[in-house]
Amino acid sequence: MPSVVRSVLGIVVTAAALGAQSPAPGFRMLSAHASTDTYLIDLAGEVVHVWPGEHPPGNSVYLEPDGTLLRTETLPGGPNIGGRGGALKRIAFDGTVLWNWQYADDNGWAHHDVALMPNGNVLMIAWDRMSAADAIAAGRNPALLASDDWLPDAIIEVRQTGPNSADIVWEWHLMDHVVQDFDPTKPNFGVIRDHPERVDLNYPPEARVTGEWNHCNAIDYDPDRDLIVLSSPFVGELWIIDHSTTTAEAASHGGGDYNFGGDILYRWGNPEAYGVGTFLDRKLFFHHGTNFIDAGLPGAGNLLVFNNRAGTLSAQDYSSLVELELPRTFWIVPGQRYGPTAPVWEFTAPDPTSFYSAIVSSVQRLPNGNTLALAGQSPHLLEVDPLGTIVWEHFPTEPIVPAEPGIAFRVGYVDRTFWTSTRELSVSAGGSVDFHVVAGPSHAADFYLVLGSASGVAPGVTFNQDVRLALNFDGYMSTTLNSANTFPFSNTLGTLDASGRADGSFTLPGGILPAAAIGLEFHHSFVLFDADSMLPVRAGNPVPLTWVD
Repeated sequence: MPSVVRSVLGIVVTAAALGAQSPAPGFRMLSAHASTDTYLIDLAGEVVHVWPGEHPPGNSVYLEPDGTLLRTETLPGGPNIGGRGGALKRIAFDGTVLWNWQYADDNGWAHHDVALMPNGNVLMIAWDRMSAADAIAAGRNPALLASDDWLPDAIIEVRQTGPNSADIVWEWHLMDHVVQDFDPTKPNFGVIRDHPERVDLNYPPEARVTGEWNHCNAIDYDPDRDLIVLSSPFVGELWIIDHSTTTAEAASHGGGDYNFGGDILYRWGNPEAYGVGTFLDRKLFFHHGTNFIDAGLPGAGNLLVFNNRAGTLSAQDYSSLVELELPRTFWIVPGQRYGPTAPVWEFTAPDPTSFYSAIVSSVQRLPNGNTLALAGQSPHLLEVDPLGTIVWEHFPTEPIVPAEPGIAFRVGYVDRTFWTSTRELSVSAGGSVDFHVVAGPSHAADFYLVLGSASGVAPGVTFNQDVRLALNFDGYMSTTLNSANTFPFSNTLGTLDASGRADGSFTLPGGILPAAAIGLEFHHSFVLFDADSMLPVRAGNPVPLTWVD
């Protein structure tokens, strides 16, 4: 069989490119409200992998670049409010909990969403647990309080320090950036329209029995500009905050790259909130899922928003997907409105009311330029191309989404098919690394081959227009090819099972490699070949393996 593979490695097959209206080929990941598990599904809705959990999500779930699951969880107790979380976990492919940290006590409680940073730190939304007396002392109208609790939002940046520990290395608190025109004897008194960089302490003019004020439900981070976006459906706005500040500067009105401290750099969605509009000027209605489009994707740096109740002004129940281009500068003359006047792109279903969720939901730009969205109450998944053509739809059911309450907060796109059990092996002690090929049921019975390279991932090996193996051909690749299923490799060559999966391993006793190997980095991946034609149909993502002492 390896000889067949060697012959395939030497050919180039010309294949038709994916049509413009094709859905992105990766997986979709969900963790429904009533489920303790996280599911990875393919385009047919078939389950390809499950990460077991202990509690329901609270509420977001992400896959980190190294394939680790980053999952919020809902803890018992705390504020009785939708979106309550409290715990954050890192979970390995096999379900092993690598990190379990809680931010859930009388001072603060994590909720709704988190954002992973390039350095591995995590930004978390949290409620500051304060009292109604604290709100009144800051200038809140007592008539707008219906609880002894006052729960303004905050952001904490946490760095994992151990399996159950973390340090808070940066923080921001909304109560440091308010303005109010109710009580001239209290701090923060001023004219609302003169201070768009601060949030009106008495807007919206509603008294909630939960003690909530803003209900921030989405956070994301732009590493290129060191900016945070925070989203408040109660206010109907998204806010941009400077992350380049120190914690002390973030509590002030100066410092950082923009010399705004932790004040609001930019806001959009509801000019009434800063005194320069009316309800009819509002653009966002109980929105969710606000995020920056990642670098390298169409629209990079723009914002995407799931506008849940987009039909409010026309008294219709429908949702829309909004792409917003940020201005070149965040400076504005007080009394004016932040632009733009309209999104750069917006999608509404051909039958608008066919795609609607009053709560939860998410939106994400994909590598092929399409946009993936979840109307979370249905739940209804769809993918649309840049012209607004729906290229894929799916309605997940049990066990992925339990019938009651039948809600999911977010869907995430996963362009990953290869996991390993470790990224380090000891030269002196030796050890094993497990390989996990996860291609999905559509590739059942396809032929797979796990390969390696000691010389990097670029330019790689190109089989055809659609299949490029991100491993360079070298002596180690020849070894993994010629020694497939032979020591030190086990089950690295064969056919995928009915679920489109296979598990293999690489085991090397200590002392075989010289000390000079310490610090070297190998990579592994796989290629799939059609069971009938033996032509390459897919390549996996590369995963590094570093040799340590």
